[in-house]
Amino acid sequence: MQQKGVTGIISLKEEVFKCCLNNLEEQSSLDWFKEKVQKLETNSSFFLAFGMVKRKVENGSVIISQGLKSKLQSINPAFSEEDWDLISFCRLAFLLQLNSPDNKEKIETLLASADIKEQVIIYRALQYLENAEDFKLNIIDGIRTNMIDVFDAIALENNYAFTYFSEDAWNHMVLKAIFMERPIYRIHGIDQRKNEKLAGILQDFVHERWAAGRVVTPELWRMISGFTTESIIEDLKKAVLNDTDLGKAAAQKVLENAGQNDWIKSQGLEPVKLTWEEIGKEIWEA
Repeated sequence: MQQKGVTGIISLKEEVFKCCLNNLEEQSSLDWFKEKVQKLETNSSFFLAFGMVKRKVENGSVIISQGLKSKLQSINPAFSEEDWDLISFCRLAFLLQLNSPDNKEKIETLLASADIKEQVIIYRALQYLENAEDFKLNIIDGIRTNMIDVFDAIALENNYAFTYFSEDAWNHMVLKAIFMERPIYRIHGIDQRKNEKLAGILQDFVHERWAAGRVVTPELWRMISGFTTESIIEDLKKAVLNDTDLGKAAAQKVLENAGQNDWIKSQGLEPVKLTWEEIGKEIWEA
């Protein structure tokens, strides 16, 4: 879990800036970027620079040194350079260059007028700021969105919720991810932040879906594992007998963890070898 008040954030700011310089091949883009970084502390310069990156920078992949990658992964273990292009990385550099806590008002103003692509970058970038926790209410407000790209920027491969969300906020995000049919296995910390309250909420959700004649995502059972009451065990047995193949495997996996091996053997079933990651990928990458 990321420590609150990340040490070494100045070097991160400098390294992201240098990385952008190293990736900007056109001299005009390089000159523009350096000039804007020097003037970011004025409101108008920051907002204009953030919006004009897409016009001033020729987009492409971004090459990140192993040292910088390690720094970013120390904050967000799910960080991958494949998820960033040069324009988005330059925008990350602009956000990091703002001094805290004065950055909060600027970034909140930016969020209020940002288009979808800009919102995605902002929400993915906030976890890397020195005062990341100051933006908790903004992030919680962001998960109320029905825009998939924006929601994914917060919920998937992002360490922010795992680090800073309360139990209730975390549970709301997970339930929203299920409603929006998002890949649960890509939520960072999904196993570490399982909790009894969430298991109860998800059991109620299962009952509602079944009553309506609908199925639930097999990934749902992952968050119930470890909190199996007698009634949940009965629900799991029902899923093993009636669900889709992946749903059966997921439910059986939880029953195995709950010590229900005698019942499983009585049904003539072999142990489930699939990991939760593999179950998730089979659902979403099929």
